[in-house]
Amino acid sequence: MSVEQWDSMMRAITESRYQLLLGAGASLDSEGPLGQLPGGWDLAQEMATAFSLPGDPRGNLRQVFAMAKSRVTADNQNVLAYMADRFANCTAPLWYADLVSIPWRYIWSLNIDDSVENAYNTQFPDHTAKELVSVSWTDSHRVPSGNQVVLVHLHGVAWAKKTDDLVFDISSYLYAATQGHSWHNIFADSYLETPTIILGASLKDEIDLENVLEKGRVQGGSEPSLIVMPEIGDFDKARFRERGLIPVEATAEEFLAKVRASWPEYFQQADVSADNPSRINPNVLSFLSQWHPVHTGDEFHVDDRHDFYAGHEPMYSDILRDLDSDRLLADSVLREATSDEQQKVVCLTGSAFTGKSTLVLRVAKKLVEQNWTPYLLDPERRPSQEATLWWLRQHPRTLLIVEGAADFASDLADAALRAKERSIPFKLLAVERRSRAREVRRSFAAVNFTDVEVPDKLNDIEIEALIRQLKGHGRLGIVADAGHTEQVKYFKQEHGRNLFSAMSSLEEADGFRNRVRTGYSRLRSETERAVFQAVCITSALGYGLPIGAAASVCGLPASELNSLLHSESVLADFIRVARGRLHPRHRAFGSYMLEKSFSKQENFAVTLNLAQHYGMQISREAIASRTFAYRMVRQLLDHEVLAVWLGVERLDAWYEALQETYAWNARYWEQRALGASKRGRHAPASSWALQAIAQYRDAFALNTLATVLFRRYLAEGGPEEGRTEDLLEVAAYLEEARAMAAEDSEYPYITFFKYTLNWAERVKKANLPIDRRIHRRWNDWMHLVDISTITRSPEVRDQLQSFRRKWLLLA
Repeated sequence: MSVEQWDSMMRAITESRYQLLLGAGASLDSEGPLGQLPGGWDLAQEMATAFSLPGDPRGNLRQVFAMAKSRVTADNQNVLAYMADRFANCTAPLWYADLVSIPWRYIWSLNIDDSVENAYNTQFPDHTAKELVSVSWTDSHRVPSGNQVVLVHLHGVAWAKKTDDLVFDISSYLYAATQGHSWHNIFADSYLETPTIILGASLKDEIDLENVLEKGRVQGGSEPSLIVMPEIGDFDKARFRERGLIPVEATAEEFLAKVRASWPEYFQQADVSADNPSRINPNVLSFLSQWHPVHTGDEFHVDDRHDFYAGHEPMYSDILRDLDSDRLLADSVLREATSDEQQKVVCLTGSAFTGKSTLVLRVAKKLVEQNWTPYLLDPERRPSQEATLWWLRQHPRTLLIVEGAADFASDLADAALRAKERSIPFKLLAVERRSRAREVRRSFAAVNFTDVEVPDKLNDIEIEALIRQLKGHGRLGIVADAGHTEQVKYFKQEHGRNLFSAMSSLEEADGFRNRVRTGYSRLRSETERAVFQAVCITSALGYGLPIGAAASVCGLPASELNSLLHSESVLADFIRVARGRLHPRHRAFGSYMLEKSFSKQENFAVTLNLAQHYGMQISREAIASRTFAYRMVRQLLDHEVLAVWLGVERLDAWYEALQETYAWNARYWEQRALGASKRGRHAPASSWALQAIAQYRDAFALNTLATVLFRRYLAEGGPEEGRTEDLLEVAAYLEEARAMAAEDSEYPYITFFKYTLNWAERVKKANLPIDRRIHRRWNDWMHLVDISTITRSPEVRDQLQSFRRKWLLLA
């Protein structure tokens, strides 16, 4: 490894970004109840003797295991009992003390013994960087917290209850590949996008592993993936390099010892206040795995294709090079964020292409100059409140930055309130699209909160600053030879002060958007177009597309995808790779292409593939932990989003195709019901809403059922026929929803007032009296509004006042 590669690896290890893959060789130094653990060849020979198999199996463990499954030993042991005796209750070698001291993101094991478990839990507990959670490939999905690492036994465990749970022979490999368990799918995705260290595996005989490794890896950063072996021949070195792995000739013991010896230096860089860098505080480790310092990011790895002035998403390196021009808002945001208020949240909102992300990075640079440290939340990680508060107490000059803040607004708001209770400084700069900003405002209603709208129009001072900046970098484009007055006129009159419009046409007459559309039409194959489309879809939802998902959804081997993204291909002009994610070079291109260029039939296929891919990674625990897969699917299932992208006529077919995958999921049934109800298909919509209740009876499902039933009874003429009982039935569901909902949830109230008002208007129009029971219900709900917290939100308050006025006029 080069010095640069080692440095990149150690920095990433500090942030808990590496995963470990353990092959059979990693357990050979362990001792089991019957002696040192055997390798594959020796185990085959031992089992052939123990199970009285004829002849010499010549080390073929797969075939030996397949034959042994139907036999017993001389002591009447079946294969499960034999494996438990041989591989359970193992003692790990001393060098495992170094293994457990490293903060792995995941540990994947091809072994069935419990050496790793015992190293963490009994042998070296004082050395562990994280708490271990051990699972077998058949176990349900587990989501680790910031101070936990999940060990996944991909081939099963020695204490398994069924022989099918042990993966040794061909039939077991095939069985594992076809089961609906998530761990093999998660491993396949994770390997493609996460830097990996492989110990004790030759990568020759593991069929399931071979299927993943032969696809190669996509290089998404400077962190290398490597395979460590005592001796590596030239052929294997070339083979590993072709698969994106750096071959390192060393024993696992030597390699891990060097990593541990280097650890204090790099940990001290990450946390200068560390009293004992060789012994990691779990809170520090948890924080650094979730939050990344802005000023140690993109400036180290400049993308040759990146061009800030061509409309690409800004990087911190652009700010360091002063490519951006001064926005007057930057100083006011800085003052708000660093005000004397101990807890302060500033939320930047605005339409696309207004420069929100650039503004955040400029504020971050100004903070660094004032000895603050800005940290950006990893969008894949749910923030740990305890770790975050611990860090903020130790490092009060910290600013937390969260893009797409609505995803974790409730967690962050809770952390802010706990910080207030404990007198801990809490400074947060949140960024969110205008469409989701309301979720952020509502969550932080009890915290010092400032909402900042980033205007899409430049004022005179900003126009002058932009012209100076463009001139200094030789990027004035079509107005380079014009006089200053004409240059100002270009921005003010010709483009109406609109930043995006002016920059779009400055150097190329066809503009940013047309360049993207033209580039899409030049993509050579359906596969490339599918990749671009999938990236645009996930970007429109507010996320990057994980490399593993891109390869799976689009049927493109990672090696080919890697080649496309790191070559002179058209695809690389419009997609960038960052931390294992694919992004359009500007995120707003995703929404634009979905609405203007992709066909609805194409959108149908790609969104369906994405939903099916991530369906394998959704579980109740994933939902509770708000994992990336859950957040992606939650938005992807939204019937209103799908109606725009696919067309309402395709919704039924889309949801139908996913029923087997999502039949257990209440949100799937809710969105399917709402979509059908909106199109007037009231009978199936009612059934699907009831199915959502059956899966998970909560405020959301009850509110959905009430909405669907209200629409149905209104469509069937309930008000004109005086069917007040129907309205009261729905009101009862909403009363239950109100009781179950969060105190600040306005949804049951809005649903009740909206449809009850509609009902009453229809009754009056039919010259019928409004039933006294409806009056009574209305007054009861309004009384509850007056004493609830939902009116903290200005939008909700205005909406409720509108309902009240209309009701008074009607009455």
